[in-house]
Amino acid sequence: MKRVFLWIAAIVLAVPAVGAAQEAKWTNLENTLWDVDQQWLCDGPYQKPYAECVKFRSQYWVDGFFEVQSGGTLRNKEEMVATQAAANPVTGVRPFPADFRLVAVYGDVALGTDHTDFKTARPDGTIPFTSDSHCLRVFVRQSGVWRPAAAALVPVIPPSEANFKTSGAVSTKSPDEKLEKELAEMDQKWMEAIRAGKTDYQKQNYADKWFEILGWLPTVVLTKPAAIERVAHLNFKPGEGIFVDQFRLMSVYGDVALATDRRIRKIADANGKIVSTPHRGLLVFVKENGQWKIAADAAVPMMAAE
Repeated sequence: MKRVFLWIAAIVLAVPAVGAAQEAKWTNLENTLWDVDQQWLCDGPYQKPYAECVKFRSQYWVDGFFEVQSGGTLRNKEEMVATQAAANPVTGVRPFPADFRLVAVYGDVALGTDHTDFKTARPDGTIPFTSDSHCLRVFVRQSGVWRPAAAALVPVIPPSEANFKTSGAVSTKSPDEKLEKELAEMDQKWMEAIRAGKTDYQKQNYADKWFEILGWLPTVVLTKPAAIERVAHLNFKPGEGIFVDQFRLMSVYGDVALATDRRIRKIADANGKIVSTPHRGLLVFVKENGQWKIAADAAVPMMAAE
């Protein structure tokens, strides 16, 4: 009897130790990825001249890297490097990331968020902060090293002076056409369920750590329970809702797939007229027990129609 008691006591005492170890591991990874984030944006201890920063990113980003920029422009790695290399930067105009948070980890893929502020050069010579984006950032571990894989910049304070061109990524080819079709169908069913106010789809097809950053709610990170609660109380009128097209599978890392789509949010205004607002989405899918689930997404407002 004494041995049984000691055995139970040992288990009880071990539980807090296991929890503390997991928390420490999570914190260490979060710190590692915050370091990667700063290297990615050439910020903090990694500040360097613009040309050197562009060259570094071209080597640091994984080959399948892509970004949905503020304004809805979608660019792959090749286009990002070419665009940045051709720019004529002003000293002091660069990204300023902060508030990094690790949200979910799926094997060798990690998802996080941050707030990134941007400065703009004014004619009077001043360089004030003029825009702020709530960002979804995706990292992948290759050969034991974490590197940037994708990003979506959802504007909290949109740039006031910008010439957006909402195309890009024209040279990206699907890494798996069969999977692309499967996930595109999943994307459609997802939005159909939301327009119908049905939560079963979310309960069954959202990963437990699912989260979302929306262009019409940019300061909030929606969790799975909060999203289900919101959908349960939706009451779309005929013609309202979120409609998707232009689905594209961008990259696959084992059991994690990264994709993009266009999301048109249709809502009636005070006069009953349907107002359409296009967004470019970054979608993350994860395969769990043989089933693809939605792990995260971000919807970036498109500043110009395609």
